[in-house]
Amino acid sequence: MPWRVAAFFYALVLIYLFRPMTGQYVNLPVDFVNILPPWGDWGHRPTLSNAEMNDLPLQIVPWAHQVREAWLSLHFPVWNALAGCGYPLLANGQSSAMSPLRLLGLPLPLGYAMTSEAAMKLLIALTFMYLFCRRHYDELPSAIGAIAFAFCTFVSTWLHFPMVTVAVWLPAAFLALELLIERRTYPRFVFAAVVWATMLYGGHPETVTHVTFFGGLFALWIAFVERPVSRLDAVRSLALAAAAIFVAALLAAPFLTTFAETVKKSQRFQELQIRANGEAPFSNFPSAIATFEPNFYGHAPAEKPWGPATAESITGFAGILGIASFFALLFRAIEQRRFRSREVFLLILALITTGIVFNWPVISSLFHFAFRLAANARLRLFLCWIAAAMTAAAIDSARRESSTPFLLGVLTTAGLVSYVLLKVSFPSAAMQQTAMIAVFPSIIVLLLSALFVLQARARHIATMLVGFALIAELWNASDGWNPVLPIEAMYPKTPLIERLERLQAAAATNPFRIVGAGAALFPNTNAMYGFADIRTHDPMANGRYLGVLRLLANLETDNYFANWQNAKTTLLNYLNVRYLVGAHNVDPGDPARYRLVYDGRDGRIFENLDVKPRFFAAHDIVLEFRHNMFAQTLVEHDLSKQAVVNILPVDSDRMRQDLLHPTSDPQVQIVEARDPDFRLRIHSARHALIVSSQPFWPGMRISLNGNPIRPLAVNGAFLGFTIPPGDWDVRVDYFPVSFYWGLAGALTTALLLIAWPVVRPRLLRRG
Repeated sequence: MPWRVAAFFYALVLIYLFRPMTGQYVNLPVDFVNILPPWGDWGHRPTLSNAEMNDLPLQIVPWAHQVREAWLSLHFPVWNALAGCGYPLLANGQSSAMSPLRLLGLPLPLGYAMTSEAAMKLLIALTFMYLFCRRHYDELPSAIGAIAFAFCTFVSTWLHFPMVTVAVWLPAAFLALELLIERRTYPRFVFAAVVWATMLYGGHPETVTHVTFFGGLFALWIAFVERPVSRLDAVRSLALAAAAIFVAALLAAPFLTTFAETVKKSQRFQELQIRANGEAPFSNFPSAIATFEPNFYGHAPAEKPWGPATAESITGFAGILGIASFFALLFRAIEQRRFRSREVFLLILALITTGIVFNWPVISSLFHFAFRLAANARLRLFLCWIAAAMTAAAIDSARRESSTPFLLGVLTTAGLVSYVLLKVSFPSAAMQQTAMIAVFPSIIVLLLSALFVLQARARHIATMLVGFALIAELWNASDGWNPVLPIEAMYPKTPLIERLERLQAAAATNPFRIVGAGAALFPNTNAMYGFADIRTHDPMANGRYLGVLRLLANLETDNYFANWQNAKTTLLNYLNVRYLVGAHNVDPGDPARYRLVYDGRDGRIFENLDVKPRFFAAHDIVLEFRHNMFAQTLVEHDLSKQAVVNILPVDSDRMRQDLLHPTSDPQVQIVEARDPDFRLRIHSARHALIVSSQPFWPGMRISLNGNPIRPLAVNGAFLGFTIPPGDWDVRVDYFPVSFYWGLAGALTTALLLIAWPVVRPRLLRRG
């Protein structure tokens, strides 16, 4: 890459993120928490900078915080102890726990680290899109194509999300495939493997799946259509590309093995067994307009749009020039009768992707059948990438060849824009004016593009003007989606939060959980302060655990804001909920059970006097072998007093008598608690069943005096175990063998990749 292009890209990223990169600011809508207790009750509720991006402050940033805290404490980020009574954090791909970008940002504070990740994503997208285009097009068109992709609304809207952590590597993936099919060399093989492994670690398997699918179509086109070679040579190249992706999976094995072990037990997987992903949302004609002209119905972050201009529907926009380029390349292919070119592949891919996104018959049905577990609305990413690649191709062909197809493409697109403005029924004159203002930047781009075609002598300058106009158009379209706020807005502490921190510090070896009543400390904001909440807002949370919450507490877990309303349920006792936290007017009732320990303007804290410890001995055991009656049995019993099991391992009459007809209760003391690693001291005069409120996950281990014993599932979703009479030192911890086997496989693969260039010549000499 020429230094001037690199410097230009750096300058663009610096300008785009200038305030958060140079001052005490973040470009995250973290002020969204101000509508929730305790923040909303503590201070004045300001106008939200962006109410559409609530996933960022409620999910993405807290998960990033937990990952960073684990790495900075020199632990693998394998477990999330702060939500849903505990689940594998690494299995949640959206935590990006092993993303190289996240690791590079570790030295910085959280808010600045998020900005640094955003800057790196933009630079990666600019760099590899430029390199991909530059193999076929001149420097200036390639730079314009890079700008169109890196600042498209998909990337800019979802900039801080893991799907963009993956998406920015899309040009690199296609570049790697092209290089490898063009010439099979070891460095190109390693490059492809590293790119795919980096995408997998980015944390959005759906996007990686889509990239692999479309990358496969691209590889087939190159091998058999664009650059026809012998069939054997093409097959070898494709096989090597597939081998590179397989090696990438080995390199990413620590994440993939953990994800594969966990996903079938997750809420997301269980929901999809009942209700699979249907057609892509926003697939009607008004949404199609919003997809290609984002602010046509109003500016969503700043005002309430009158049409479908939401975050989901705008993320297919790579500039009006991308649409004009589609028609330009179509006219060029017809004029020249060249149908085996790269540009024709882009045209075909554009039609396929548009058909999937907008739910065209056959095309969409086939794709949804093949990718039933994926959110196919994310394919708007490919609309952006294809439009950017077509932009580079169309400008380059107009500079090198006849400019007539390009001019026809511009005129056709201008006609379409005019048609939409004339035919759409606007609710009011003001709304029509809003639409006209929204399309104005696109009209400027089209006018400058026409000038570029007509001014043959000054075409270089005109091309640069088109590029700058495209930047302005894209930045205008995405303005406000990642607002800039003072660093102090990052989850400020209120007096209620400070009181909870003191209560937690005083209970080092007696861990407890909280529950936020209503929307208080909505998950996962509690994780920002180290509070363990029984609620969760994560598709990878334990499906059986959430089933218990639905069954016994009537929690609507399928709602985005699954507010906890049931303070009367005894399930809270069993789940180790010592404190109920709510708004300033919350009242759980039952003063004999709940004692008020904090009452302030920002909310209330009630202590649950009937709370059970994290581990305790079950006095009464209920056996229910009938699968169809197990749920009803759970409803009929108080889990803080009775344990319901469908399997009870008994190896003697005395053990059966001790468990089912107990005469005494064991003494269970928690000696050390670093969830998920607990050390207990138990004294028992009989065989006993120890139950816990830790969800049962693969990888949970239990040992008595250093000897491993088999865990037992209790109460439908939780961990338990039996002990014989005596004094026991018990350790309960989470040791995901799948992760460590995956880590060993990844390290071995990496060492082999490094050593192969040295080892291979020696093997050949010996041969």
